[in-house]
Amino acid sequence: MPYSDSEGKDAALAWYQEIEPGTVIDVGAGCGTYAQAVRAGSSWKGRWTAVEAWEPYVGRFGLAGLYDGVVIADARRLVAPFYRADLVIAGDVLEHMPRADAVQLLDKVRVHAANLIVSVPVLHLDQGAVYGNPYETHIDHWSADQMRAELSRSGTIRGEFVGDVLACFWWAR
Repeated sequence: MPYSDSEGKDAALAWYQEIEPGTVIDVGAGCGTYAQAVRAGSSWKGRWTAVEAWEPYVGRFGLAGLYDGVVIADARRLVAPFYRADLVIAGDVLEHMPRADAVQLLDKVRVHAANLIVSVPVLHLDQGAVYGNPYETHIDHWSADQMRAELSRSGTIRGEFVGDVLACFWWAR
C-alpha cells in the first residue's frame, strides 16, 4: 500500500530528530508517510528527495509539494552514489522486491549513507497491485530477526522497534 501502519513512526521520528540530517532520501515514498510525519512533528530540516517507482503517485499524493525533489525510478536501478545522504529511509518497501534485490539495495545504501531507517512488515500480508501499481505487490517477507541479521552485517543498529505489524530499525555506518 502507498500508506503505512503507524507502528514505529514515533521511534523513526525520534531517530530523525537525533540524526538531524541535512539530506534525506525516502525510498518508495508512496503517499509521503515519513515526510508528512516529520512535517507534523515540526522538525523538518534539510533537503528531502523522494524515490518513487510509480509516477502516478506523484500527482495522486502531491509528492512534489512534500519533497524538495522527486525521482521517478525503481530504487534498485539507481547508481550507488545516488544514495550518498545523511539519512536514507526505506519504509515498507523491501517486501516489494525479491530478497536478493532488497539485499543489493541495502548494500548500495550502506556504502554511501551515514544512516538508514528501515521499516518492514513483520505480519505476513499478501498484497497484489494497488491503484494499478504493480510495485505494490508483496514479493518477500522479512521477520524482525532476519532484518536485524541483515543490518548487522555492517555498521551498527542504533535503534530498534518491533511491533505486531511493523519492525523499524535505525542503522548507522
